[in-house]
Amino acid sequence: MASFQSYTTKSGKKLWSVKAYLGIDPATNKQVNLQKKGFSNKKAAQLFYNRKIVEIEKNGFKKQRADTFKEVYELWLETTYKLMVKESSYNRLKLQFNKHILPAFGNQSIKTIQPVDLQRYANEKSNELQEYRLQLSNISRIFEFAIKQGIITSNPIKMVTIPKRKANLEKKKIKYFTKDELKILLTDAKENEPYKIYAFLYLMANTGCRKGEIMGLQWDCIDFENKTLEIHQTLARGENRRLYLEEPKTTHSFRTIPLEDQTISILKTWRKVQRETMLQVGINTMSTKQLVFSSPFNEFINMDIPNRWMARICKRTNIPVLTPHSLRHSFATLLISEGVNPKTVSELLGHSSVAFTLDIYTGVYETEKTSTIKLLAGIIN
Repeated sequence: MASFQSYTTKSGKKLWSVKAYLGIDPATNKQVNLQKKGFSNKKAAQLFYNRKIVEIEKNGFKKQRADTFKEVYELWLETTYKLMVKESSYNRLKLQFNKHILPAFGNQSIKTIQPVDLQRYANEKSNELQEYRLQLSNISRIFEFAIKQGIITSNPIKMVTIPKRKANLEKKKIKYFTKDELKILLTDAKENEPYKIYAFLYLMANTGCRKGEIMGLQWDCIDFENKTLEIHQTLARGENRRLYLEEPKTTHSFRTIPLEDQTISILKTWRKVQRETMLQVGINTMSTKQLVFSSPFNEFINMDIPNRWMARICKRTNIPVLTPHSLRHSFATLLISEGVNPKTVSELLGHSSVAFTLDIYTGVYETEKTSTIKLLAGIIN
């Protein structure tokens, strides 16, 4: 007889669990019980139980406990990690495991993975990936979960010596447009692209916002009277490439950005064009919750589309083919080159700290230091 019960997580989310006696395994002569948590509703728990019964009737009893690294990972993913994070973070972690970690350890019994296996993996990834420490940290989470489940007794990754990052992987050089290239890009967008594309790229270039932040804007985020832009949400991609709005990851990403007159003028023009264009196909965009930038069907724009806009313009104008994120870097580097206080740059970008901003744009600040020394030498001489 199965028992279905609801419970509430620490975050206040209501979930369901199932407990059931399944019978005696003839191979071991031991009682087999089923216990699983994390279902979104009672129906989902009942469906899982019914499928398990059908599976047992068809194939008999199989091992009930996760054994391979992949099985333990999937158990941790669904019962623990999924309940802790946003959908976009959950999806990114799955991609990371599928691409890097599971090909190495997925089919291996978690009990047989030795420190030397993990050491080889760490050494290899330190030559390939900037985020290899994060990879090792995530692997460690699976072993710690397995310990709590009583599957293993110790975490072998604690015996691994973390290799130093290779010199050629120390820093990825940021890519950005020069002042002249940025002018060429925006001029061409204005003259040769639909006004939506021009307004989108201009807003990115003049606010330093992330692509997802711009794509998630609604008209009530823009205060035309006080000339400000409020960032409190971002467009994210979940499982199966589903697009949805979510809050920014950190409190520092919540911010209000001042807008200059030209940006306000462009946004007003775009709002007028949007309303007229959409009305022609029977779509009313007068709501304050209307997306500032939407598809022709008034849905979220696919997150890859702005990259195509940029590539098309860059190729046409013979400037470096960069991504929309490079507009954010261009915004920051131009401010830095004009001597804007690093704290102000950090706040406009929504970074967690000034140190983080300085770390990303070290090369730019080094160039500025050289210019300052040359200027000082000129004054002295």
